Amino acid sequence: MPKQKKRRLADYSTTEMVKLCGMKASSTFENKRDKVFERYEIDPNLFKMDPNIETGGENFYPVICAELLAILIRNWDKNPSSRKNANRDNVTVTQICDFYRALLKDVDELPKELRGLIYKSCQSHFTTKCLVIWAERVVNGLALFTETHMDQPEENIGKLCQALAINLDKMTYMEYMNNKLKEAIPWIAQFGVYPNPFNMNSMQKPTIGTQNVGLDVGLAELIKAIALEMNSDKEEIQYESIKDEESDVVAIRDEYYKMVQSWYVSSELEEYTTNTYSKGASAWKNWAEKIEAGEMEGKDAIVAFYEKQLADARVEVMALEQRLEAIKNNNPSIFPVTVDELEDINDAYVEYFNDKYGKQTNNQRYADIYIGQMLWAFLTQDSN
Repeated sequence: MPKQKKRRLADYSTTEMVKLCGMKASSTFENKRDKVFERYEIDPNLFKMDPNIETGGENFYPVICAELLAILIRNWDKNPSSRKNANRDNVTVTQICDFYRALLKDVDELPKELRGLIYKSCQSHFTTKCLVIWAERVVNGLALFTETHMDQPEENIGKLCQALAINLDKMTYMEYMNNKLKEAIPWIAQFGVYPNPFNMNSMQKPTIGTQNVGLDVGLAELIKAIALEMNSDKEEIQYESIKDEESDVVAIRDEYYKMVQSWYVSSELEEYTTNTYSKGASAWKNWAEKIEAGEMEGKDAIVAFYEKQLADARVEVMALEQRLEAIKNNNPSIFPVTVDELEDINDAYVEYFNDKYGKQTNNQRYADIYIGQMLWAFLTQDSN
């Protein structure tokens, strides 16, 4: 059988994929494509018309996932982990955020049907949106926080470490507790989890349904699912050839994209939530910006600020009082776990804590280095 560019007009040929990825040579495209396949464990045979041909053979880039695959290939060089000699010692938050911003921008430019599919199937999209807004603020805030305390001659750095250790310990326990509650209580676990449009196997479901992965990983899992779903198409079109190459390929692809909408319930809520959150989070002001905007000037502004703080605190106190009463009275509608279940969670946390705390993991080693670098000024009394 002679090798053909593609069987269906709507699908993408290698030449079209090269153009879609913004590259000039097919060899460059194929090199980066193969690296993407390896990095995200995507089976190359999913994109071959005849997987029995080990070398070469006809490529198959189905219309539904070609644009998603192109996003990963197009941004391969922007991924800090793909660079030569890349390692944890030299990666920066700025590099990571630049990579994710590029992915998010490309997703925003997809046809609305594919964009909606990502909103519904890749919770990592929202996570990545949050990350690029807040990660650099965390770096700047932590650096300024540490430097501010180091600069105060009357500051007790030991007391500062004490306060941080106590609060971090509390935050870790509460994070563990909240996650265990979600695992233990089905209706909480379902809150915010979007239905998956594909019949995926058990190894694929957790990754796409998980928020705590990057958008690139979420896209890769979605690509695998779509490619598997469309794998049967290869048998149907194997002996076909394009009958009318003069047809409007854009219009034909649009029809396929519209078909995607039948795979999921409307994504308008997720898109609205994402955009609303992004707008609000991006508009967040630090204290210096509040002062510059006049929001902290004069007695009236300060009074309004503390009234807002007090109102928020009252709401939190009310919620805590309700939860406390629910625990005392075993009210499942507010705190739906029994005392025995709560004890089991606490016992599991002690086991988790003993297994993780102080162990020589990569996270522990890099935290040791990072905090040590922050304390260098204290050690040397050098402000530079």
